[in-house]
This record gives sequence, C-alpha cells and structure tokens, in this order.
Amino acid sequence: MATDPALAAFLALDDATVAAYADARAQALGLALPPETRAGVVENLALLRRQAALFAADLDDTAPPAAFEP
Repeated sequence: MATDPALAAFLALDDATVAAYADARAQALGLALPPETRAGVVENLALLRRQAALFAADLDDTAPPAAFEP
C-alpha cells in the first residue's frame, strides 16, 4: 500500500527539520507548544518518523492508500 501525501511529506523530513515541522503544525492547528515540553515533543516526533519510515518501507507501493479500519 502506498503512503498518502501527508505521510510521505512527514517521512521525507530529516531530524534537523522535525522541529520546524512541529512548530508549523502546532501553529496551523492553533496550538502552543509550551517551551518546557517542546524538546520532548520534537524528540518524540523524530522517533515516530523513524518508526513510521521502517514500517512504510515494507509496504507494497503498488496498492493504493487505504484508511485504517479496526
């Protein structure tokens, strides 16, 4: 299954740009990242991106993206 454009853009980030991504997303959603939590949020997003990249690498790129259905 191929990734959707939003996930592909997230996976294309590198660790150096995750902080800017977090700030931009928070602003777009009208959220404020408290300074005392920002470093942890950025670290968690970087880890999530790496984990998602490992998972997405094993997906079949020929199948269309599909919504998760529990």
